[in-house]
Amino acid sequence: MVTASVGAEVEWMMKRPVTVLKPEEPARFNPDRLERLCDEIGELRAEHEVARALEDLTAQLDKVAQIDPISDADRLARVLRALVATSDHIGMATLARVGRDVLACLHRADVVALMSTHARLMRVGDRSIRAIWDLEDLSG
Repeated sequence: MVTASVGAEVEWMMKRPVTVLKPEEPARFNPDRLERLCDEIGELRAEHEVARALEDLTAQLDKVAQIDPISDADRLARVLRALVATSDHIGMATLARVGRDVLACLHRADVVALMSTHARLMRVGDRSIRAIWDLEDLSG
């Protein structure tokens, strides 16, 4: 009797539509940090600094994508610390926060959370870099 009940429940579950998740998270940055950078080193130097940081972040994200988070955790942690520092330097708040989240998962050795936050970092990283380049394009 229990088997028939389980079979009916499985059949009902298989007929339900599958929900496809489309994670969307806007790239957020701290404009105060960019303004402070301009005040500290001048607008022209700050613009060069941001462009260099974006190049560094692109390279760091490429490295993150190539590193196996399970078998090369130490190398991943080094790249992530650099990515977080670079992100903080130019005010990329979301990217820095997600990088810290991945580091926390590494330190806890939480494989499921690590893989999830690692994928999130790649999505947020791409969006964040594009958002800053778009701002640079708008500012001339």
